[in-house]
Amino acid sequence: MNHTFITQATKGKNQWWRYVVTILGTIAGVAIANLGVNQALPAYKKLFPDNQFGKDLGTSILIGVIFLIATLAFSIVAKKLHKRPFYSFINLDAKFNWLLYFKGFIVWGALLFIGALVDDFAVFQAFLTNLNLSNFIILLVIGFISIGIQSFFEELVIRGYFLQGLHLRIKKISLLVLVNALIFGVLHFGYGIASFIHSFTFGIAFALVVIKQQRIEFVSGAHNANNLLLSLIFLDIADAVNEEFSWSVDWLEMGIHFIIISAFVVIAYTFFKK
Repeated sequence: MNHTFITQATKGKNQWWRYVVTILGTIAGVAIANLGVNQALPAYKKLFPDNQFGKDLGTSILIGVIFLIATLAFSIVAKKLHKRPFYSFINLDAKFNWLLYFKGFIVWGALLFIGALVDDFAVFQAFLTNLNLSNFIILLVIGFISIGIQSFFEELVIRGYFLQGLHLRIKKISLLVLVNALIFGVLHFGYGIASFIHSFTFGIAFALVVIKQQRIEFVSGAHNANNLLLSLIFLDIADAVNEEFSWSVDWLEMGIHFIIISAFVVIAYTFFKK
């Protein structure tokens, strides 16, 4: 059989309970890690300056550690239960394509930056006014690594593991993409209806690109650029995470988001389809 990326699941064992145990095993690994993190947190906080920079740096490193543990837990459990190589959740080559990863990072980063400037230039002006270049460079480097791990984990599970697993039951590609995107959207529903719409359309675009390219590196880089750029310049992540659920939608911002998403798919299909 000539395998494509989404048919990789047929190489291994795929009874429903293996998917349940894999997810539960990953959650258990993260939960155990969190217990250790919570115990060490008071001492950990003392390692960083008692200011906003120290808070941001400590949080960024913590994100990287937690999601690295999540990635390791997932890789161990998935390999054992599904009896297939870890790289089969990433591509067909068994080799990570870093060049494609950085291309995805640059393409999405450029589109998002332009869209964010159009939507709220005042936020960028405030960022420039308060910019401390040395602190920014440190946060950029650490954030690229830590948020890179976090975003790769999400792509690995959602656009790798789940997309392949769902294809065992859903053969129609359009329906497969919609269901996969719906899962990603529901995971972000707690932040409000606007967050759900963002994530759902984000999920559609990224699933289409993964199916076209037969790999997740390009969208992993793009996902990293999305979270990194927003956290460094346009959003306070702590405020965003603690924001209450809202039914309101900023349709100007949403319209810009739709344009960016569409442009991303067109660029990926035109210039990075292989």
